[in-house]
Amino acid sequence: MDTHEITTRISQKLKSQDINPDLERIEAKINRLVSEFGVPPAEAERTILQDILKEHGKEIPKPQTSSSSDMTRIADLSPGEWVTIEGKVVSVTDPPSPAVAQKGIIADESGAIGFVIFAKGAPALLKAGEWYRLESAVVDEFRGLANLKIHSGTTVTPINEDRTLIPVFTSIADLSPGIASIKGKVIQNWEVRHDRMQQTGLIGDETGTVKFLVWKGGSDQQLATDQVYSIHYAAVEEYNGRLSVTIDPAACSPLEDGDIEVQSTAPGAMEEALPRIEGKIISVESSVSDAIAAQGIIATADGAYVFTLWAKADISPLEQGGWYAIEGASKGTFRGAPRISIREGAVVTPIEDRPLPPPPLTPIAELQPGIATIRVKLLQEWESRSDRMLQTGLVGDETGVLKFIIWKNEGVEKLQENTVYNFFYAIVDEYNGRLSVNLTQATALPEEEGDIEIARDGTAIQGALVHIASGSGIVKRCPEEGCNRVLSRQNFCPIHEFKPDFKYDLRIRGTLDDGHIARNILLPREVVESLFQMTLAEAQEIAENQPLGADEVIRQLTERALGRYLKVTARQFEDLFIANHAEWLTPDMSRQTALLNRAGGDLA
Repeated sequence: MDTHEITTRISQKLKSQDINPDLERIEAKINRLVSEFGVPPAEAERTILQDILKEHGKEIPKPQTSSSSDMTRIADLSPGEWVTIEGKVVSVTDPPSPAVAQKGIIADESGAIGFVIFAKGAPALLKAGEWYRLESAVVDEFRGLANLKIHSGTTVTPINEDRTLIPVFTSIADLSPGIASIKGKVIQNWEVRHDRMQQTGLIGDETGTVKFLVWKGGSDQQLATDQVYSIHYAAVEEYNGRLSVTIDPAACSPLEDGDIEVQSTAPGAMEEALPRIEGKIISVESSVSDAIAAQGIIATADGAYVFTLWAKADISPLEQGGWYAIEGASKGTFRGAPRISIREGAVVTPIEDRPLPPPPLTPIAELQPGIATIRVKLLQEWESRSDRMLQTGLVGDETGVLKFIIWKNEGVEKLQENTVYNFFYAIVDEYNGRLSVNLTQATALPEEEGDIEIARDGTAIQGALVHIASGSGIVKRCPEEGCNRVLSRQNFCPIHEFKPDFKYDLRIRGTLDDGHIARNILLPREVVESLFQMTLAEAQEIAENQPLGADEVIRQLTERALGRYLKVTARQFEDLFIANHAEWLTPDMSRQTALLNRAGGDLA
């Protein structure tokens, strides 16, 4: 490393900004960053230059624009990646805690994503309506959704041009957690019950209704009842199976010439009238919102269902454990699960108690959206990413594994390791074709002596490895206990900042295509070592001693793997298949010869 050359370049740039450089101080900083902390010389040069410019109140020169191949479209972002994006900040909100400097939504022509800037070492805050280039931002996951973290290692560069963004509108019935644009009519304004909340109520279109929220910190504008709005880039969230949209009034445009005939059902509901039903209230949650009096689970002779008691029905509260006859109710579906609605005009009458047959146990492999009783054991506990969440992770039985979630509620406890539980009347949800189970309202009965041999084999898939994603090969992980996040090339962790005492890992993230379906796969270290006959120690030796460093590791892996056929046994987590075994597939030459002979060809 030629520190004199780096010092000279920094000095020249400082002189161009009318700053007299301290050469001795600059060289000492270079030696410390590069020698002590292992920062690459180019990154050390950039960091020192920026720090000195900031000290003198000078504007940091805009870096040369990288090629478009360096950038990732927002629609293609995946958790765990370090990315460069260009986008427009379409909304910002007040931070929910002192640890957060700013939250908001950034969009490009492909889609939108929520972002967060933490207060510790935060770069400059972003302005709504402005375009930015963000380099070395990290894609994390929050409440099951991709989220962009902008940290002290992220380079934030304003883009001095305005580009056209055309949002794609989604009907309320088709909403799912994420970012969406909608056209809707405000049909109710509810009482605000939170200091940070500016407005809340109900908005609807021809397909259904959904709760909306406006938090303080943005525009002071109030959405008017009976007004139709075009709403761009609202955050759609889910809690206990119910959706809500968080709206920035600044991103709302009133539609003066339009009106909407609002369908008064919940998103996704197509309801049919029910005959008289009789059932027992298994669980009930009161005062969900001004529009909903109660929600819970009712067990009938035909099975158990989630029910909603609407406030306009003007019916006395239902008691947990009580039996009722209900006339005038309707049944619809939400994400494939049947739900019962008790609306205005329904008649609910208490009836005498009667025996209720125990619900049958359903293996995980046979679960469908709705209500089920399961016998499972805790397999893995994950970090809870919401203050309202008590516990989340994986449970399993002899037939498979499943994501679970438990929300904080009175009397609800965490699952314990090495304990088998029978959960009666658990809520099975489906989102994007993936099942999860909500155990918050389920009745839990632990077994003192029971055990389960959890199925770990997973799903067998095969196909050609058509893509190897960035972040593959030898990677550095944060050494902090419970973190293990992949670091950037500059050894930055999105949570714990600069980590020179990192630990190495080996993995491949890629796409396996069988000609019909392309699947995202992750090959962890043990699988990569077995498949490529390259150990982590050997990969580390290459990375530390070859001129290309870590790029040489991924070059060798790509050269040996890309385009080849694999058979993988993996567990599916959302849209990612995590392999526990993989093997190369070789073509059956005798079969190929037979086919060519039938076609009148040859192998030449």
